[in-house]
Amino acid sequence: MLDVARAYYLHDRSKVDIARQTGLSRWQVARVLADARDSGLVTIHVADDDPGARDLAGQVRDALGISEVIVVDRGASTALTPSIDAVASGLAEYLSETVRAGETLGIVWSRIVEALPGKLRSMAPCDVVQLAGALTFPGNRVGSVEVIRQVARVAEGTAHPIYAPLVAPTGETAAALRRAPEIAKVLDRAVHADRAVVGIGTWTREGSSILPLLPEELVSATAAAGAAAVISGRVIDADGQAIDVGVDEHILGVSLDQLRGIPSVIGACAGAHRADAVRAAVRGGLVDVLIADEPLARALLGS
Repeated sequence: MLDVARAYYLHDRSKVDIARQTGLSRWQVARVLADARDSGLVTIHVADDDPGARDLAGQVRDALGISEVIVVDRGASTALTPSIDAVASGLAEYLSETVRAGETLGIVWSRIVEALPGKLRSMAPCDVVQLAGALTFPGNRVGSVEVIRQVARVAEGTAHPIYAPLVAPTGETAAALRRAPEIAKVLDRAVHADRAVVGIGTWTREGSSILPLLPEELVSATAAAGAAAVISGRVIDADGQAIDVGVDEHILGVSLDQLRGIPSVIGACAGAHRADAVRAAVRGGLVDVLIADEPLARALLGS
């Protein structure tokens, strides 16, 4: 275990190289590394040069009443979207430290999740399942299915994607897709995930991935009903309760109640403009862990 840990963490050897040298499989190497962390033989320390961020995280955790809050500083990031880049890095670190071998990790696409594979260096062997239907984009953007496959590759686990759109054109189409055996199997696996990663959107054209895909009259009716946030394709009001004036029948994915049943739901968000949406998700019991940038954290405290 010590030899494998030294090769991987100190000498930056790949799991493939270590497997070749030791005669283990790549999966066995990953399992040894996970056991080394679990046993305390390996500990991971992330340097934090801003004690204020820890204090801010504690204040937000107490204000929201959730189990854990991590506040990241975008620092000297040169990315075009530094806050998204920083939160994606924080999410990658959190998953690397908390996911255990044999677990199932559920993922919903967001701009932060899109950046996750490039930040995720290692993770315990686990299956990765898509919690909601696919979003695809032109050019070199990374969509839902690609993210699932890339994260599963890092974890050396099995990817369980959904090859069907998040928003179906009609309720009948969505219902037929849910009954398809290959999709029903993935959704059943998603319901039994050990952890989930979600974004929390606002009911605006810029803040929600589903709003531009819906008929305008349905968008207006949902706004009039008090839409405050979108999570995993589901719309909620300021108290975190479901709003459904016709959107849900178009959505392919886990329900809000099924999301609440997942033991640990991690919300990864950036931007002060999402504060009300985050509060709504927390009030609805839909988020257990929050990873946020500093502007969002301060907005959640009203400062």
